[in-house]
Amino acid sequence: MSKALFDPGFSKILISGFIYNIEILYYNLNKIKNFGQKKTQFILTFQKGKGLFDVYLGFYLGCMLWGACLKSMENEKIEGNPFLGGTYEKERSLEEINYMKAFVKSFDRDSKYYLGKPFKVDENKLKILDLYEEFVDANEGFSKTDTTDKIKLVGKLNNASKEDIELFNSKINEVINENKIEELLVFCDKI
Repeated sequence: MSKALFDPGFSKILISGFIYNIEILYYNLNKIKNFGQKKTQFILTFQKGKGLFDVYLGFYLGCMLWGACLKSMENEKIEGNPFLGGTYEKERSLEEINYMKAFVKSFDRDSKYYLGKPFKVDENKLKILDLYEEFVDANEGFSKTDTTDKIKLVGKLNNASKEDIELFNSKINEVINENKIEELLVFCDKI
């Protein structure tokens, strides 16, 4: 950890938002009128939607883990914070998180309808959404976060050990290099 970068490289993995990606999946699904074909297409939609959900959960978890890494740097200037100096609008800042929470319910309903099976999400994964919401709100959308000491951590991250921080940093670098941000989900129990 040599620099206090706001983004350690997550943005190169996530080019567009969760909402946009899911809306494209459903746009393509809804173009199909024949139920049998639509049911077959939903199998692909289900796999892609489930994968996207995990990728974005990994991103939100990664943001919190990276926040803990930055906080461990004590009083360093954070470089590249695009939200610095902006106005914090809670509803707008949490729009994607709220969409993801609604997605779980609607995707479960659609999965039962088309596939006859539920879309189940591990409770530890769902906890990421609630904690990330708390993280963004506690930090006022990072609009005033110019130094690492101003980062407010949530949950178990407040008590992360030096070994945990080193492990987080190492895994974050690994997933960024491999473009597999969803692999950060192994740290669900650390938040």
